[in-house]
Amino acid sequence: MSAPLSTTDALPLIEPQTLLPALDWQTWRSAGVIARAAGRGPTLLLLHGGTGSWTHWIRNLPALAQHFRVVVPDLPGMGESLDVPPDCDLDGYGQYLLAAVQGGLVPPGESFMVAGFSYGGVMSAWLAAHLPERVTGVCLLGPGGFPPGAWTRPSLKPIPPGASDDEQNAIHRRNLELMMVGDPRRIDALAVAMQRRNHSLVRFKSRFLGYRDTLGPSLRATRCPVLCILGDRDPLPQPDAVARAAYLQANAQRLTCRIVPDASHWVAYEQSEIVNRLMIEFFTELHEPGRKFDLQGAEARHAGLRGSEGP
Repeated sequence: MSAPLSTTDALPLIEPQTLLPALDWQTWRSAGVIARAAGRGPTLLLLHGGTGSWTHWIRNLPALAQHFRVVVPDLPGMGESLDVPPDCDLDGYGQYLLAAVQGGLVPPGESFMVAGFSYGGVMSAWLAAHLPERVTGVCLLGPGGFPPGAWTRPSLKPIPPGASDDEQNAIHRRNLELMMVGDPRRIDALAVAMQRRNHSLVRFKSRFLGYRDTLGPSLRATRCPVLCILGDRDPLPQPDAVARAAYLQANAQRLTCRIVPDASHWVAYEQSEIVNRLMIEFFTELHEPGRKFDLQGAEARHAGLRGSEGP
């Protein structure tokens, strides 16, 4: 058995070809946005959260790529993608993403599905509202974009100048525990390394859009089915995930919410098996006309899930 991977050792290994070598990866740029893709089938665009990159989907890509062609960009101003002005408003930021979509991020002229985590959820709904003829389904995972009073943000510790590797790793680990992963035993060296890399590459502070009422208006203009997956231990929703689900259902025409037990904000990482199955069921059924999303069947397959369906 090989020795455990240290955080420092993990840093140079954070490439999809290295971490997920069983998948056949393609990499390209579209309007300055770097994208990676793997798998076959209908196109599923995956948008990561703030201060993130494609790595937010590390535990979901192998399963999803068995059913879809997954496209995982780094969002503008983050990861390896182009810079954007720091004072972008939602529509201004969205234009950079829209240019990438129209420039070849997804196959030109074809319909596609989109899933977004946290701030990526804000942008997924924005895309669905602006491309109603192309976006056929949306999945929101712990989305941001709520009005004041509907969220709180844990007090995260900044990285002080001159901090050693060990000090940086300890701070990133603690911040992950406070906001992203509820069970600290699930925060391994690779999770810390990915967070450290993402933090070092971020230039656009998405919280200025993610912590405003930016999701509701887009959802109200979205016509396609929407699945929302929430962690029951997510510290951001106030007063709780149930209230968050109610808000979402009041602002979307065709929305189903699922609350996943024993999961914090980064629900797709902490409970990846459940999330993968829910996403695969939802997006697969979108391509079978006349078949309704089976809430009762999903309930039986995922004991402990809570949820309800909008009108």
